Amino acid sequence: MQVEYLATISLPDEGWDVNALEEACFRAARNAAKQLFLRALKEKEENLLSEVDGNKKGKVRRYLITRFGLVVFSRQKLKQDRDGKNTYFCPLDRAVGLEPRQETTLWVKKRACELASAYTYTYREAASLLSAEVGDEISHYSIHRWVQKKGKALRTEEDRKWQAAFERGEVIETNGEQRDIVVTEIDATMIHSQEGKGKNITVKLGIMYSGKELESETAKYKRYRLKEKTVYGGIEDAQKFGEKLYLKGEEKLSLSKAENVLLIGDGDQWIRAIAQGPYYMATYQIDWWHILVKIHQTFSDQPKLVSELVGYLYSGKGKELLDTVKLARLLCDDDEKRGKISDLANYIENNFDGLYGSRSLKDRVEVKRVLVSSSGAMEKNIDTVIGRRFKKQGMSWTKEGASNLLKLRILCYHKNDWEEFWERENLAGASFSPN
Repeated sequence: MQVEYLATISLPDEGWDVNALEEACFRAARNAAKQLFLRALKEKEENLLSEVDGNKKGKVRRYLITRFGLVVFSRQKLKQDRDGKNTYFCPLDRAVGLEPRQETTLWVKKRACELASAYTYTYREAASLLSAEVGDEISHYSIHRWVQKKGKALRTEEDRKWQAAFERGEVIETNGEQRDIVVTEIDATMIHSQEGKGKNITVKLGIMYSGKELESETAKYKRYRLKEKTVYGGIEDAQKFGEKLYLKGEEKLSLSKAENVLLIGDGDQWIRAIAQGPYYMATYQIDWWHILVKIHQTFSDQPKLVSELVGYLYSGKGKELLDTVKLARLLCDDDEKRGKISDLANYIENNFDGLYGSRSLKDRVEVKRVLVSSSGAMEKNIDTVIGRRFKKQGMSWTKEGASNLLKLRILCYHKNDWEEFWERENLAGASFSPN
């Protein structure tokens, strides 16, 4: 089928510039797109009505927001008698994949979800930008509804895979390639809850990568890019988070086949439990930044002791570090400070096996620059993935709303997965057939 429309522009003989020309061409192109759209639908319906049996029951108007604005058209409604029951339908809807009450094309929904999740725009800001792009008003309530629906679909798919692997014991699909090492960094942060002042929601985030490479060999300051970076986040208990994180690593990086697995965290018990779990079985490394902060805070009035403890840490003398802290606790006669020293001693003791996890792999891993003792990459991702979108001034969330948006936002960081997701949505719409 071929559809044509002649587009023309009108300009004054004098007094116009390149900006006026651009605006005139843009408006003509948008109007031409609408007219082509309408003519294609009309021709399609004319061909359909000559092939479909049924009694005509009048035309029904339909409104559809497209990437070139609001399109209004009418299509024929037919009545058919099927097994003694009357059925009403519009042949055009069935033929072009229009679902009941569908208000936009897939491109508009995809763009709306992209603006609201991939960037730092609020729902209102996303609606304003999208309205400017398509040339007609789009409500932020609609964008919120689309994001929630697509995010919930992603969560449902994640749960299905998790249940298949951890409840039914099905084999997990991997890409098959073996990596020298897979590094995982885990952390959590809080966002405000709508339940009230002082109520917070814990958001957990994990990143995985197989190495680091220089962004530029000639740059003055060295910057490294994470290789095969994979992101997973969720608002869920620690065990389920760890298991779903593992599934993501298995799917993207063949985690179970890696020669070495390193997990870096801030020392919280739930992170250590994931590292030491029966499925992860990773070498654990505590982020030294947290130890250094606690040392400085605990002995802020004893700079010489701070220097001694830091020296022990960097020189690989973990036992001397712990023994010195315990001795300082025995010699302290201030109850408040003794409590702080006890907290530091317990923190080091609980994470003792992770003090030098990275160093234990130095003879087994070819890419040495991944064997770090800090989770700097994780801190940056906590800011970019969660902080910049979920922690703006005045924001508060429901657990459901934040979870759905988070899933879409993380999907945007995996470009191929993002495109595949919307391609599946497109195929689902194309195969729609109303009863």
